[in-house]
Amino acid sequence: VPSLPQHDTAKYWFMAVSILGASISPYLFMFYSSGAIEDQWDKSYLGTNRAIAGLGMSFGGTISVGVLVVAALVLGAHGVTEVDDYNQLPLMLIPIFGFWGFVLFVASLAIACFGAALEVALQQAYLVAQGFGWNWGEDLKPRDDPGFSLVYTLTLFLAAVPIALGLDPLKLTIFSMALTAASLPLTVVPFLFLLNDDRYVGEHRNGVVSNAAVIFVIALGFVLAVVSIPLQIFGGT
Repeated sequence: VPSLPQHDTAKYWFMAVSILGASISPYLFMFYSSGAIEDQWDKSYLGTNRAIAGLGMSFGGTISVGVLVVAALVLGAHGVTEVDDYNQLPLMLIPIFGFWGFVLFVASLAIACFGAALEVALQQAYLVAQGFGWNWGEDLKPRDDPGFSLVYTLTLFLAAVPIALGLDPLKLTIFSMALTAASLPLTVVPFLFLLNDDRYVGEHRNGVVSNAAVIFVIALGFVLAVVSIPLQIFGGT
């Protein structure tokens, strides 16, 4: 039966904050909108994108909840009460799939990390190139957008430096999620104004329900930003 933790309360709440922060990732705004411009989407894509956003978030959320439930059931049954290393995670699948459970976990982790690394690197390249007015686009050749390509390449290289220096990947992941939570208000507040600006979105401006949803996200982001730093200090792993 789900219940509030009776010990290490700060750590549990820090993990909750980190998970929520990772679920509402600011970089996706830039990544997705830049892709829309690059692929020349128009109004005819609105319905498709609503479906993609709704189904995608629902699918991702369901998978995330499923992972948490399986981890609690399987790891708890094997006496694992605290996960502090990636080496413990394959234990979720090994009792059922044996050796292939380990292979499945490694493949899943590799695919997820590879995809996330490419997305974040592209977002950083979009951000810098658009900010400085450079040519940009993932379909262009490097000689046509040298600044964009350079930032993309350097981002991938710099992202590997902390791991090469021996930092714990799990702690680094959790810390980065806390930073994401802290940055949410800076990302979401401008969007609230843009989504209600007739000059920018015309007839597609937000309605009451949409505004309420955005305000909720802003409030959630503010709370996450306020609590993530002290929770990192008192409850971070």
